[in-house]
Amino acid sequence: MARYYFDIDDSGLAVPDEEGVELQTLDAVREAAIDALPKMACDASPEGDHHVISISVRDRADQPVFHASLTLDAGWR
Repeated sequence: MARYYFDIDDSGLAVPDEEGVELQTLDAVREAAIDALPKMACDASPEGDHHVISISVRDRADQPVFHASLTLDAGWR
C-alpha cells in the first residue's frame, strides 16, 4: 500500500495533510477524495454566495496525483 496526503483548500484557507492515508489503488484515492467533499461542505459555513472546497492529493514523493473540488454558487434570480 502507498501513503497519500489529502491537502484541503477551503475558499483560500489551506490545510495540509501531515499524516496521510494508506490506500491500495489510485481508484481508492479518487473515491476517498470525492467522498470527502460533500461531508466537508456540510460542515462549512460559507460566507457570501460563492464557496469552493477542494482536495489535492499527493503521494509520498510530494507529486500530485488527483484533484477534486466542490463549488457553491448562489444568487437571487
